Formats: sequence, C-alpha cells, structure tokens
Amino acid sequence: MLTISKVLSSAQAQTYHAKEFTSTEQNYWKQDGAVVGEWQGKLAEQFGLAGAVDAQHFARLSEGQDPITGEQLVRHRSGQSYATADGTTVKPVEHRAGWDATFSAAKSVSLTALVGGDERVREAHRHAVTTALKELERYTQARIGGNHAAETTGKFIAAKFEHDTARPVNGYAAPQLHTHAVIFNMTERQDGSTRALQERGLFQSQEFATAVYQAELTYQLRNLGYEIETGKRGAPEIKGYSQEYLDASSPRRQQIEQAMAKSGFSGPEAAQIAAHNTRDKKQILTPTEVIEAHRQLAAKFGNQANRVVAEARERAYTQEQNRVPDAPRRAQEAVSYAKERNFEREAVIDQRDIMRDALRRGMGDLTFSQVRDNFEHRHAIGEFQTVQAQKHNTGPLLTTPETIAAERATVEHMQRGQNTVPPIMSEQRAASHAAAIEFLNPAQRRAIEEILTSRDRIHGLQGLAGVGKTTTLAAVREAAQHNGYTVAGFAPTARAAHQLREAAGISADTLQAYLAMGTREQAQTNRDDPANRRLFLIDESSLTSTQQMKEFLDRLGPHDRVLLIGDTRQHQAVDAGKPFEQLQDAGMRTAQLDQIVRQKDPELLKAVEHLARNETHTGISLLQAQGRITELSNPQERIAAIARDYASNPEKTLIVSPDNASRRDINQAVRTEL
Repeated sequence: MLTISKVLSSAQAQTYHAKEFTSTEQNYWKQDGAVVGEWQGKLAEQFGLAGAVDAQHFARLSEGQDPITGEQLVRHRSGQSYATADGTTVKPVEHRAGWDATFSAAKSVSLTALVGGDERVREAHRHAVTTALKELERYTQARIGGNHAAETTGKFIAAKFEHDTARPVNGYAAPQLHTHAVIFNMTERQDGSTRALQERGLFQSQEFATAVYQAELTYQLRNLGYEIETGKRGAPEIKGYSQEYLDASSPRRQQIEQAMAKSGFSGPEAAQIAAHNTRDKKQILTPTEVIEAHRQLAAKFGNQANRVVAEARERAYTQEQNRVPDAPRRAQEAVSYAKERNFEREAVIDQRDIMRDALRRGMGDLTFSQVRDNFEHRHAIGEFQTVQAQKHNTGPLLTTPETIAAERATVEHMQRGQNTVPPIMSEQRAASHAAAIEFLNPAQRRAIEEILTSRDRIHGLQGLAGVGKTTTLAAVREAAQHNGYTVAGFAPTARAAHQLREAAGISADTLQAYLAMGTREQAQTNRDDPANRRLFLIDESSLTSTQQMKEFLDRLGPHDRVLLIGDTRQHQAVDAGKPFEQLQDAGMRTAQLDQIVRQKDPELLKAVEHLARNETHTGISLLQAQGRITELSNPQERIAAIARDYASNPEKTLIVSPDNASRRDINQAVRTEL
C-alpha cells in the first residue's frame, strides 16, 4: 500500500537522505548493501537526472533549487529564529522540501522475495512502484497562491530508495520490502515557471495509487505462479504462510498497534505518531547477523518461504502462457462494476474512484493499462461524461448520460409548470388566513401567503432546523383542504412521515412506498377531472434522490401541485443526486423560513443562530461559555460517560462519533450499559 508522510522540511529531507534513505542497514539483502536510489518523473527528465541519486542533487532539490546549477527556483525562508522590536521570538516556517510516499509490500510478499530468495518478486515490486508513481504524477498540481485554484501540471520529480528491512524491534530487523519515493516540492506550470506543489492532489490520489500498485504487483505475482488471497487490510497476500509466521515476522507492526491501542487513538496520523514514539535505537548489525536471524525464524516455522517459492516455480512452468484469455471481457466487467457501485450513491464521481474500484475488482487478472483502455474507450463513446471541475478539485469529475437526462427532466417539470396553475387562495384571503393563526412569526406568515398564492405547479419551502416548518405546513394544509384540494404528504424517512401526520395533521407515507406502488393508485382516480385536485407535500426533500424526484414528478396529474420542503444545508440523499438544491438553482420559486423558534432560551438561541450561519467557532464558544459542553480527555472515561448518558435517556440522546474505531467502542459500551 501507499502511505504519504506529512511534509518534510529541507533539513529533515537531507538528514533522512544521509541517515535513513541511503543507509546500508536498510538493505541487508543487497550484495553490496548500498542504497543509491533512482530518479523518476517528468521533471527529472527535464533536468537530465537519471539513474543513481546524487547527494548534492538531492540537497539542492530539497532547498527548492535547480539540481544542476543551484539556481533558486522555489522561494522559501530559512528556519532561523529572530526577535521582533517588542522582544517576541519568531521562528519562520522552514522550507517545505517534499513528501515521503512509501510503497510497502505485504508481509508474505516480503518473505517470498527476501527469505525465499525470489529476486523476480522484488523486480515485480519495482515495476508496480514505477507504474503507480507514474499515475500519481498525473495529478500533480502547482500552488498558485491567494484564493486562486491550483493548476494541474502532471509533472514532479521523485527520488526512489528501496529498502528490505523494517526498523529493529528488540534487536530484530524484520524483512520488509518497501520503497521510499521522496516527491520534491516543485513542479512546472504551463508557462514554464516553477512553483511549489499543492499537495492536496497527492493525498486525494493515495487510494487510487495504492490500487494501481497492488493491481500491477498481483498480476505480476500470478504470472510467476504465486497464488494470491486477500489479506486482513485488503492487500493481496501470497498463499502458503501461516498466520503465526506472518505475525512473528511483523514485530514492528504489532509494536505500533499496541501503542495506538494504549493511546486510544486511531487513523494514519495516530499510526505515524505511534511509529515515531516506539522507535528502537539504531543498531549496527552485519548482513550476516540479520540474515541469519531471519533464517533461524524461518526454520522455526518450517521454512515456509522456500516451499512457497518452489511451488510457484513449478506452477508457472505448467500454467498456460495466456493466463487470462478473456482479459477484455474482464476489464469490461470490472469497469461496469465500478460504475454501478459509485453512481448508485453519487451523481458526480471522481475518475480516480472509478479506476480504483475497477482495479480492485480485477485484482490479479488485469493490469492497470487494460482497465484504463476499457475506461477510455467507454469515455470516448459517451458512456462517461466529464463534468466541469469546481475550483479546488484535483482530478477529473464524471457523470453519466442517464444522470444528466434525469436531472434535466426534473428541472423541465418545474419550469413547464411555472405560472400555469391558479392560486390556492387570493392574496387577500391568504393574508387573512395567515393573520388569523396565533403565535406565527412574520417569516411564517410570509411563507404561508407565498405558497397559497403561487401560480407555479412546483413550489419550494427552504428552512433551517427549528424554524417552525411543521406549524407552517399545518396552516397550508388547512387552507388547501378548505379550497377543495386533497392534501397528501410524503417523506424519504418513516420518522419524517410520522411527524407530518402527528404534528401537521397531514395524511403521509414514505416516498419510497408511494413509488413502489407503481401506477395502481393513479388508476383508481380520474386525474384529468378538475375536481380531483391534489396538493403533495414532500418533506425533507434534500434527502430525495434525482431518480426518486423524477419518478414522482412523472406521475403528477394535470391538476396536481407539489410543495417541496427542506434545507439544502442538511443531509443529502443516500442515492445519487440533490434535486432540491438543483431545482432552486434552476429558478424554482422558494419561500424562506429563517427565524428559529425551537430554542426558547435566549442564550441558547443565540448560539444556535451562529451555528445556522456557519459561524461555528462563535457558536461553539457560546455553548462552552454556557456550560453546555463537557470535555473528558481520557478516552475510557469519555466513552463510559457517553454510554451512561445514552442509557439514561435513549429516546432523547444522539451519539456522533468521528471514526469507525470509536463507533465500535461506543456501541459496545452502550450495549453493556443497557
């Protein structure tokens, strides 16, 4: 897999080059023990850098300089501290030299290459790293500065260093095949100027590049006769190793996981901190000592690596040369799977996500180029269509003709119905109706009047949480029924439908249930009869997908009208699309409710109003000042308190967790408490 470090300072990069990247203690299996490195990237070609990495070239690049002439190409400040006029000590940010992108083979692959002695596996790893880095480079962007969007350049310069051991644990340096690729903070714009990198593109391409690396490596390994299975973290593992041997050969991973469990934190940053905090001191061991330790461990577990290599060689000798004769069909199936998987939930998808899932689907049977060729063919004939990227996107965005057609049909429904239907009430009667209802605020009265006097078949009601939408809808329902309309409500969730029934007195069901009934219900009534006028209210419309909205609007009769209620800032639909927002953008007339009435406490209301305006810092500060926030820094105490609070009042308590690890821990604690 690929992991990308936090940015390295120029001093860190040069220190790592001298003490880590080129250290002979990192490559015990090489005959000479030296790590010279290798250049890669379009900028490396432009500078004329090829082959071994020279220390001076590396140092100059880490300072943002031309590696040949030493000319300063990327401006930066030194990290030296200085004192201001008032005596304050300031330490400027040191130059950002680049990022360490590390490609790590699975443990079984490392054992096969190193302990089993199959140099072909090591070569397959190198090929996979080179291919993945080449694809990662395509998403390189230049940092322009200010509030300007980054420019995609597709150019970087990287120095690769291949290592074959992990950091020692209790004096044992486990076999671990991995490659450090230092990507320097430098790229070239279209106008020829040199700029610093915008690193967002690298990190957002991490999963995609991992899939490219694993797909290429797995394909090569299977061609060499190895049988592959999926490992614990989804990485391809070579079959034939016991879990006990894999664990015994992974003391560094166990050391990091134990440290993370003890800290109570999880995720990449926590792993990086744990790795730094658990480092053993460097020990200078001879290659003979290190390799002998691995051989002793291998013998203890029955020399599994030797057996795996021997079986693979025999298998490769007997297997057919064309191992995947139906590769075009497999590539078609893999890309189709990725398309269905991604567009089921989103209307617009990053191209890297399609490629990532297609590569995972065809893992071991397909190369990256085979998957890419199938995708590009289908893109060329229009099955995938490129969407104009937003300001800070780092890769191409895609949609499908079906999605575009559904969105266009939904918008056309709304536009065709504008100024085509008589109002439910005259302006005078609507104003009298709203004025006669007690406890309404001015925003609610304006919304009621606007909805009842609208001449649009499809109208919107946009409102924040807690602004009194239910009370407003009850008033609309009463007026519509009084004027001969049958009022029915729908919502994407059963809870919202229940709220319409209980609080607003509206006959309501889930939108999904209505759509599932097909046209049977429509056949029971004469929709063309002007006497059969219906007003449909769809609550929580932001949760409705494009396809659901299109199907619903397709079923409207000539005398039906629709009120779409929701908040574009709340949760979006599980399935693809956001029609409520798109309809507003396309000109759907929409009444606004923006006066919050749910919070009666003036101080609490003030905090909520700030949060509603996206002034999060101010809102949280007010809640904290009011004593409404409790912080427990100890993870065990915090989880126990959450569980107790929930168990004491499950109906009124909502738990939000930031990651899967804490979700599992909290769920277990709640179950125990209950």
